Amino acid sequence: METFATLAVVMAMIALGVILVHLANRQHAIAPPPSTEAAPGRPGRDAAPGRE
Repeated sequence: METFATLAVVMAMIALGVILVHLANRQHAIAPPPSTEAAPGRPGRDAAPGRE
């Protein structure tokens, strides 16, 4: 009986982890992509240091 209870708890924890990963991936997919443009007054990514 102990083995069955342990197995049930392990399976429940795995299922919970799968659900949490699924929800996290869904949240990440919904989020807008980060902007690649520089803010006004700041150089872009490809600008040399000290140059705008």
